[in-house]
Amino acid sequence: MGDFVGPILELIKIIGLQIQTCLNYHRKFDKYVDDLNKVQADLQARKADIEKQLQDEHHFGKKPKQKVENWLKKVEDKITCAQGVEDKVSNGKYLFRSCLGKLVDEVTQEIKEVHADGDFSGSLVVNDPSTTKLTLPTEELVGTAKVEEIYEYLMGDEVRKIGVWGMGGIGKTTIMKHVHNMLLEETKFKKLIWTTISQDFDVRRLQQQIASQLKETLSDHEDTTVRAAKLSAMLGKQGRYLLILDDVWSSFSLKDVGILEPTANNSCKLVLTTRLREVVRSMGFKEVQVPCLSLDQAWQLYLSKVGQDMLPNPSTQSTMELVVKECDGLPLAIVTVASCMRGKYDSPAWENALNELRGYIRNIQDMEEKVYGCLKFSYDRLKQIDRDCFLYCALYPEDYEIEKEEMIEFWMEEGLIDEMGTRQAMHDSGHSILHKLQENCLLERAEKGTHIKMHDVVRDMALHITKRSPQFFVKAGMQLTELLDEQWTEDLEKVSLMRNSITKISPIMQPFKCQKLTTLLLSDNRLKEIAESFFVQMPNLKILDLSRNYSIVGLPDSLSNLENLTALLLSSCEGLKNVPSLLKLKALKKVDLKRTRISKIPQGLELLVNLRYLNLGSTEDLEEIPNGVLSKLCRLQYLAIHPASTRADEMKELNKLEVFEGCFSKIGDFNMFACQRNKLHEYLILVCHQQMDACKDYYSYRSIFDHKDIYHSKTVAFIDIHINFGDGIIVPYDIQQLTISNCKGMRTLNDIGGLKDSADLKECDIWYVDELESVFSSKCRQLDTLESLQLYCWKNLKAIAGEPLVGALSSLKKILLDNCGKIKNLLSANWVLHNLEEITVKECEEMEDIIESEGEEMGTNNNTIVYILSKLRTLKLEKLPKLKRICSKNGVMVCDSLQHIIVVNCPQLKRIPLYLPLVDHDNGKPSPPPSLEEICVHPKEWWESMELDHPHAKNVLIPYLRFWNNRTYQWRQSV
Repeated sequence: MGDFVGPILELIKIIGLQIQTCLNYHRKFDKYVDDLNKVQADLQARKADIEKQLQDEHHFGKKPKQKVENWLKKVEDKITCAQGVEDKVSNGKYLFRSCLGKLVDEVTQEIKEVHADGDFSGSLVVNDPSTTKLTLPTEELVGTAKVEEIYEYLMGDEVRKIGVWGMGGIGKTTIMKHVHNMLLEETKFKKLIWTTISQDFDVRRLQQQIASQLKETLSDHEDTTVRAAKLSAMLGKQGRYLLILDDVWSSFSLKDVGILEPTANNSCKLVLTTRLREVVRSMGFKEVQVPCLSLDQAWQLYLSKVGQDMLPNPSTQSTMELVVKECDGLPLAIVTVASCMRGKYDSPAWENALNELRGYIRNIQDMEEKVYGCLKFSYDRLKQIDRDCFLYCALYPEDYEIEKEEMIEFWMEEGLIDEMGTRQAMHDSGHSILHKLQENCLLERAEKGTHIKMHDVVRDMALHITKRSPQFFVKAGMQLTELLDEQWTEDLEKVSLMRNSITKISPIMQPFKCQKLTTLLLSDNRLKEIAESFFVQMPNLKILDLSRNYSIVGLPDSLSNLENLTALLLSSCEGLKNVPSLLKLKALKKVDLKRTRISKIPQGLELLVNLRYLNLGSTEDLEEIPNGVLSKLCRLQYLAIHPASTRADEMKELNKLEVFEGCFSKIGDFNMFACQRNKLHEYLILVCHQQMDACKDYYSYRSIFDHKDIYHSKTVAFIDIHINFGDGIIVPYDIQQLTISNCKGMRTLNDIGGLKDSADLKECDIWYVDELESVFSSKCRQLDTLESLQLYCWKNLKAIAGEPLVGALSSLKKILLDNCGKIKNLLSANWVLHNLEEITVKECEEMEDIIESEGEEMGTNNNTIVYILSKLRTLKLEKLPKLKRICSKNGVMVCDSLQHIIVVNCPQLKRIPLYLPLVDHDNGKPSPPPSLEEICVHPKEWWESMELDHPHAKNVLIPYLRFWNNRTYQWRQSV
């Protein structure tokens, strides 16, 4: 019996404790409920404080820390849970108070834990890498009153929609750029969105422009209303944003576009700029009128542009002041005239300028006409050839960014640039004219340095001039769907209908009698059909541009009678199969048939003895060029033929050739071409034995010729050929880039005998060369000039250099190895690597060291070896299972320019030897490189086991850490 007493007493004790606990929950039930209410209130208060701090700190370029977002989510979950418990308490019965009391107490303790987790130190936000503070380029501003007025409206809470209006050239866009840049430094808005609308307003285009600013896309196939709903949702996620709509010409419904109406709840604001006060009023925006400058402000602006040293005597100054007065306070006109008169010191020049300005404006009352007068003053001072070049730019759509080279080509075809010894010399002359027009503020530099654009008012002035002489008809980019016939007058000289949606030129239309017409631009339309009679009444047509009409199949035979035609431009007419006879078109200097479907060359091409430019690039249906055709075109300066092969003996008469794109199917032909050629300004040559479609996918002719912008201007590619040592391959001595893919027989680059004389080789890309064990077998000149070395899929590659090369690769900026199976060491410390900017190594199974052997010693007592890589920006190491070291065990890398470190699946790598200088005033805490932006690692556990030389280094680098997220397929910041 005694054996049962102990267990029974123990059981009674346990049951008693549980009963006592239940009784406590029952007796103190109200206290537990009060505690729950108190901790809920405390949590709500802390949540409000955190949200207020987050609101203050969360602005453009920042985002909440991940742990803050996680905590706020937990708070919401716990508050929801507590509310559920309160409902149970309200509906619970007296007898179940003990059970409910336990539940209440458990929730109370959980809320206390969440409350404690919300004790954040420091800032609640971090930099958002998906956004950048993009400072808009702008001109110096004279008079800041309107900037300050608009800025105050935007920073305040009363005005939510602002309409900035004033005449063209008054400075509305410049003012808003200054305001935009000021707001970048404030916390008012989380997002600043800038979009330009222009005269040809289109709802769908505006929707896409705004979506693009938000890094979102809208489907072209969806209804406009559906797109508007999606855009509204996108904007709703942005929080406080400012949307600036520049250059609005007509009122429109914000709702139809999908732009949210600004309210106190969403805290967003809108600004538009326009020349028309009615637009501001009809859309319900707060009016802010931009007036002309006062005479004093105008004078200050003028001096800032013309130069303070332009005041040699009082008589000249007084004339200058009268010139400025004639500009009537319009900034654009003032800057234009000042630029034109810069460097003119004599009084007669200024008197003459004043008389010219007054002479044009005297009989014109309208202010806009005064603007044209001031601008035309600058235009009138140009040489006639420069005027014609300037007016030609007005043939493009409003706000269009014009590619400089394209513009110069048109000028050459029009005969606006004098014939010179070479095509390059003519291009240089064209760039000189562009520079002159920019200097006179008649053209502007576009965002892309390779493009230019015309200010709206300047373009209006140009079109104003062309209403008289020469007469232009310009409806470019106006969304036309059919040809207009009311403005085709007999005196027309140039017509531009580019970038519209015209589908056909109907046979039922009467032929336009345009005897003086020299230029017809119909590019970027949707033409499928052109009436046979369309060209009949255009006997003096010189330039015909039908480029990028993708659906057109054939052209009317009447084109064959345009005997004065000098340029026939049909590039990217991808459905075009037939071109009429060119037999009579002896004046032709340029024929562009790039990316068409022609299967044979047009009849009479070989008789075009004046032809300077022939582009048959990417004509995939063209199998061959008949014998004797090319040799007759002895004036050719530009020639592109591919994928059809070219025979070198056909080209030996082309002594004026400057630019060549083409293919050779035999090394002998390529050697002959390289031997017989004078120096070419540009070339892109593919040597491939096989049919072009049989080439390797990576470097087929398509990947080379369709992406030639990524290649150097002098490039040779060998694909699928057999190269034996001693074959005597002759490469041009000025070659800049060499590409080799799937070539047999080579051991190293030294096997290409002709390469030893090349003094300017900058890039070398080699793919699928299984037999090579090293890139260079011995010292050669190219090791001193090479800037980029990219090696892909070398099964047997063992080393970059087959022998020690002390001091080599001093110009190397980029090295990339991908899937090179046997190489163990990438770089040697004996090489000169001070220019290296990018190291990428991927899927090299045997790679053990990135930098082999010892480097330069710093001279410290601990024998630390220092590798100076002062220009290195990117270090990317991926899927290297045997990689043990980046450099020697006691080495460090000094990388003052380092921005990106990416390490993925390198399990044996235990150390990143990054030199982190100590900050003396902060207890010896290490400091990361000032340029560092991110450290991306995968898997996360690798970082936890990774070694750094300083015990606090990991903590210092945490803000830069990114881990791979398998759900989003993105690098995400460390939490």
